[in-house]
Amino acid sequence: MFKRFALSALTIAALQSAPMLAQAQDVVAKPTLPAKITYLVTGQDLRKCAFPFCGGYYVKAVNQALTQCADGTYARSCHAVTLNTDALGWSDEQRAKFEEAFAAGKALVQGNLAKGDIQGVKADVLTTYTAWAGQTGRKPAGSFYAVRDTGIRCITTPCPSLGAQLLNTSTPETNPDLDLSATGATQAQIEATGPALSTSGVFVAGTIVTTRTTDFAGKVRKGSKLVASEFYLPAQP
Repeated sequence: MFKRFALSALTIAALQSAPMLAQAQDVVAKPTLPAKITYLVTGQDLRKCAFPFCGGYYVKAVNQALTQCADGTYARSCHAVTLNTDALGWSDEQRAKFEEAFAAGKALVQGNLAKGDIQGVKADVLTTYTAWAGQTGRKPAGSFYAVRDTGIRCITTPCPSLGAQLLNTSTPETNPDLDLSATGATQAQIEATGPALSTSGVFVAGTIVTTRTTDFAGKVRKGSKLVASEFYLPAQP
């Protein structure tokens, strides 16, 4: 059942040859993180004080135990009073629509968290360069990966047709198959990942596990698959 589902939905060769990877553990954030950091909301700021000192969200850099906040300190989560989406060219209405999902923890952004001017006051601003919408609305579990089509095609399995990179890290890219069956996504949502894999890529929350297949000669081959809990496509508010 899974093989037919995965192949028809993603047109991806079945299992890849990479060895098993344990689910990535959180590591301490460092200034050597990418210029564009991927953030997830951990909660909303419901404190009762004047804007822009209060309000907005608490965010964290995914796959990191600590996040660098706008004032340069490190914490498990950091305050961001608002999103600056100027780089995306969105209207106020479009930004507000995306922020509903982001505030609920159902979207990701890539950008920088720093002090910015709001109403003449220095405030915690999350400047956003790319925005990613969760496709099922489920709570993400596991580590966060950027997954892309490598362009490699094979006549047998395992085949490294996909590349997965842990977000906010410099760990080497691995080549797991992609299993979206546990996300509860519709067929249309899954099929939409096809074009995205070869252009923008797809962000995936999940865990990489070991797989085994038997080739035509009866030899058992080890591979891996990324079992997704949620996946994200570029936001189109």
